[in-house]
Amino acid sequence: MSPALPAPTLILALGNPDRGDDGVGQAVLHELAQRGGLPDDVEVLDGGLAGLETCLFLQDRRRALIVDAADMGLAPGEWRALEVGDPRLANERRPGGLHDAGLQEALQLAAALDTLPECVTIFGVQPQSIEWGLGLSRPVAQAVPGVGAAIQEWILQDKDGYGDGEDPDHR
Repeated sequence: MSPALPAPTLILALGNPDRGDDGVGQAVLHELAQRGGLPDDVEVLDGGLAGLETCLFLQDRRRALIVDAADMGLAPGEWRALEVGDPRLANERRPGGLHDAGLQEALQLAAALDTLPECVTIFGVQPQSIEWGLGLSRPVAQAVPGVGAAIQEWILQDKDGYGDGEDPDHR
């Protein structure tokens, strides 16, 4: 008997909830669980810190939606749905070395191994603080329901995993 293939669509949360707003991905997963209603062909996964192993989560997927804190120069709590290769993600770095080999490198590795899904969208939320400490800042916590709603809408309106190229640009 061969192993089952992973779900064609992956919602992947990245980050460390012990570093303040870096836990936004996990908070969005919790929001999605509370909402319910995702199709059976969608897998929801807490990927922890974005290391090179992230490319393994993407293997055999048609689409991936990744939720993470991202320093994009916005006001804390603002967020964007960005496609892989968006220049706003190019200089994303975190202090403290936790993400030295992070999401960007994992996506490059997946592309080199030809395992990158056809459609990868990153839901980046501007953090206020990623210093050590539990809990999201107020602006990031207030953004969580909107990010969850946008992801749910994205999944439900694009069920086949082939986007129409439009970015709903929810904030």
